[in-house]
Amino acid sequence: MKVVKNFFTKIRNIKIIKIFELNFLSFLAWIIIQLVCRTLKIRKINFDNVKKLNKNVIYAFFHGEQFILVFTHKWQNVVIMTSYSADGELQTKILQKFGYDIVRGSTSKKGATSGTLELLEKLYKGQNVAVAVDGPHGPTFKIKPGIIFLSQKSSIPIIPVRVVVKNAIQFNNWDKYILPLPFTTAYIIYGRPFYVKEQENIKNKILELEKIMHQIRQTI
Repeated sequence: MKVVKNFFTKIRNIKIIKIFELNFLSFLAWIIIQLVCRTLKIRKINFDNVKKLNKNVIYAFFHGEQFILVFTHKWQNVVIMTSYSADGELQTKILQKFGYDIVRGSTSKKGATSGTLELLEKLYKGQNVAVAVDGPHGPTFKIKPGIIFLSQKSSIPIIPVRVVVKNAIQFNNWDKYILPLPFTTAYIIYGRPFYVKEQENIKNKILELEKIMHQIRQTI
């Protein structure tokens, strides 16, 4: 697993990527995610919270817990926003191989606004949206306002999602990225639908959602 860890460290720290390297690394990452996740015993907890809604949702997850989620939610009409940076381009290539629809945005005011508005349009069309709520650069486990805005404007519920892995490598970086070890058990925990009304305060709803996301992890 040291080789795999070194590989993911490289692609997560990459700044400038040539086209050949980009295609090669994205293909290799796709293979590794498939191989590792297919060995896992994955248990979905309270997934009925999603199924019984019978409508599209906004998934809220933390940046460092995305490895398994990329695999378990593939080809499910899910939209994700990635940045315009080189690592965002690599992430885009990987996610597209798993059937995700991609919206490009950035941390700049203009890029973030355009990307968020495009996600809103996707919600109106009936697609699911997944948001790394503490991305793209942290602080860890601190939710940004974008997901609250999306739910408030669309009236579509947020589904808090946490991932717990019994045996994993945890990276020493800002998001504490979790790389599961093969053949271990992983739990994906889905919280109850979280609604944001038009008149509600965004800052208060952020704190409320953060509390819920920490609480649901304690169910395992």
